[in-house]
Amino acid sequence: MNTFTLSRLRQWALASLALLLLAACRKETSTPTAPPSTDLVLTPAGYMPRSSVHYIGPGYHLSVEKGRLQKMESRTGRMIEDFGPVTITPAHHSREVQGWIAYAFWNNTGTAITSFTTDWVVPSTPANQGSQTLFLFNGMQDGTTRTSYIIQPVLQWGPSAAGGGKFWAVTNWYVSSSQAFFGSLVTVSPGASLQGVMKETAVSGSNYSYNSSFTGYPSASALQVNNVPQAFWAAETLESYGVTSPGTMYPPDADIAMNSIQILQGAANASISWTPVQAVSGSAQRAVVVSDASPGGEVDIYFR
Repeated sequence: MNTFTLSRLRQWALASLALLLLAACRKETSTPTAPPSTDLVLTPAGYMPRSSVHYIGPGYHLSVEKGRLQKMESRTGRMIEDFGPVTITPAHHSREVQGWIAYAFWNNTGTAITSFTTDWVVPSTPANQGSQTLFLFNGMQDGTTRTSYIIQPVLQWGPSAAGGGKFWAVTNWYVSSSQAFFGSLVTVSPGASLQGVMKETAVSGSNYSYNSSFTGYPSASALQVNNVPQAFWAAETLESYGVTSPGTMYPPDADIAMNSIQILQGAANASISWTPVQAVSGSAQRAVVVSDASPGGEVDIYFR
């Protein structure tokens, strides 16, 4: 083999090595494609991406401004975060909600609700403390479609996007099927008395403002929402996820009494007619209307 040929071979080898090294460098510094998100968290509207769930801490509130839902600093009125446009398509009909096992609803077609309160007692702890999550609440919705929002003071057992674990805790939520907002989670003990309260705090034309809270519990758990559509659909609800053994994964109590119910329209007590709904006909979990009165109404939700 002559000198020229050897020289060409060396050049070819060096060029090939350089190309291999360049390719290797490119491979090491390239950005991998992110896999589809599976980071789902649980809310009282079911599972949704973590990025769609937001904590609203003390000193802040939610408000719809120019058709967009925003987090506002309460002291200054400064916009902190924009959550996008709000699409509202109210409809006056009942619905089956993801996870709603037993509930009673009242569809208000009259004067707007100005106050909705319910008393109940924190149940005993479930015998089988698995991965289940239970939500118990009274709540008000601005419609019954997937874009509708519900404001609700919620008692929970188990984990959710707000926190929690194998204990009872309370906080307040404002949720739709696509995004959720919550206050600080506060631990409560079995046997503790609760009063969930939703009050209209202002109204301007078709825009309503509401506050959701638990009487006697830290204001950090409360939630204020401003300039939203009228909440006209009221409910008393048991919602659950991950319950594979109903006989042991619900509280051992036979039922929970959602009592001392009072709904006001202006300053007058509402004339209520609760409609019970059961997710699975014939199952032990059911809602029983004891009284339509206001004040003094009662809906019992049975675990077994």
